[in-house]
Amino acid sequence: MRYSATGERVVRKRLADGTVKEYRYGPRPKSHRFADDSLGALILAYKRSPEWLGLADATRATYSVYLKVLEAVPHTPVANITRRQILEIRDAIATKRGVGASTGFLRTASALFGWALDREWIAHSPMHRVRPIPGGSLPTWTRQQAHAAIKGLPHHLYRVVFLAWHTGQRRTDLARLRWSDYDGQTIRLVQQKTGQPLALPASAELRAELDEWKRAATSVTILADAKGKPWDATYLSSALGRAMAKLGMPGLNVHGLRKLRATELADSGATTHEIAAITGHRTLSMVAHYTRSADQERLANAAANRLSKPRQKRR
Repeated sequence: MRYSATGERVVRKRLADGTVKEYRYGPRPKSHRFADDSLGALILAYKRSPEWLGLADATRATYSVYLKVLEAVPHTPVANITRRQILEIRDAIATKRGVGASTGFLRTASALFGWALDREWIAHSPMHRVRPIPGGSLPTWTRQQAHAAIKGLPHHLYRVVFLAWHTGQRRTDLARLRWSDYDGQTIRLVQQKTGQPLALPASAELRAELDEWKRAATSVTILADAKGKPWDATYLSSALGRAMAKLGMPGLNVHGLRKLRATELADSGATTHEIAAITGHRTLSMVAHYTRSADQERLANAAANRLSKPRQKRR
C-alpha cells in the first residue's frame, strides 16, 4: 500500500490472470494523536505532501533519520520552536555524532520548516540565520590512506574501499550494485539519488579484481558484509568508519573516496564534464571545485619553476 500525492490510499493487487489492478480509497484519516498545531502533526503533513513525495528515495531516507530528532518531542507546538533550540540540537548532534551529522540535521529541519512557512503553519521560521558549524565537509582520502586501508582492512571492507575508489560512486549505489550490472567490461547503474544512468568502463585493475570476486561470489550484490549478505548503505558507512579508526585513520568516510576519485581525475587533466560523466554529478559546481584545485597546483608549480630558472647575469 502507498499514498498518492493527494493523500489517497493506493492498493495494488495481482489477480489470478496475472494482471495488476489498482484500488484507490479515500485520504488517510487525520491523526488524532497530536494537536493540529503540534510538531508531530506538522511532520505527518509534510510526509504526505507532494514536496516530500517528489524527493529521491535516498533523500527521503536521510531526512527520515534526522526527523526522528524532532519526532522525539511531537506534542510541542510548532510556533514554540525557537532558533535557540535548533542551535542547541545542532550543537548536541555535532558533539555526539560529528559536524557532518549536524549539517544533515540542519538541511532536514530547513526543508521541514521552509515547507511549514510556505503552508502558513508558522509566521517565522526558527531556521532563520542558523548556519552549519564550519568544518563539516567530509575529508577527501589520500592515495596513501586508500592503499593503507586496502592492506589493513578485512576482505569485506577492503572491497568497499577498492570499488568506491575506482568508481567514484555514493555508498547507496555501491551497496546496490549487482553482478548483473557488470558485463566484464563496463559497470552500468542508475544512481539512486539523481536517477542518472551511468556506464562506467572498468579499468584493467578493476576488471581483474571484479573477475576474481565473482568466481567466489555468494551474494547477488557485488559487495557483501562479513556474513556474505548485501550491505545496508548506512551500516556500510559506519562499519568502515569504525574500522578506519582502528587503523589510526579516524574520520574517513565512503564519500571521501568519491572525492578522491574526482580529485585524481582532475589531477590527470580531465574536464569538469568528463569527471561528471564518472561521478554522475547533476551540477558542475562541485566538480569544478576539484578541477580548480588541480589547476591551481599545476599553475603554481609552473610559476615556481619559472622563478627557479637561473637568471642571466648583468654584464
